[in-house]
Amino acid sequence: MVEYITVTAAVALVALSLGGQLAALPTSNAAAIKLVTSGARAQKVPVGGAKAAFARAPYKRPVLRYLYAAGWISGTKYRTSCLVTRISPRTAEERATGEIRGERKLRSQLRKLGVPPRTAAAALVKGVVSACS
Repeated sequence: MVEYITVTAAVALVALSLGGQLAALPTSNAAAIKLVTSGARAQKVPVGGAKAAFARAPYKRPVLRYLYAAGWISGTKYRTSCLVTRISPRTAEERATGEIRGERKLRSQLRKLGVPPRTAAAALVKGVVSACS
């Protein structure tokens, strides 16, 4: 249950950092960094840490690196649930996939970029887990 809160928060953070209207997920590193910065400020977590999470994300595509950093922001904000997500990443991934599938606009943007919900969820959860390290 606790990891569900973190996963839901991470998905919500993605939607909120895109201005609530979900204009577009980032397709460039510059746009992704801008979203990571605004997301970190909105959640009152260290901007430098969020940028570092983006830089070390184990992905090449900016959208996946952004999702990883959004997960890191959420894991940093909700530290206790971050530890639970670390223990059960598969369950968290399944819940994140469900949350993403439930967000029609987010799902649509991911489809346009060729990113399956499961891949997006995995990036978010890996970001959350990285915040615990």
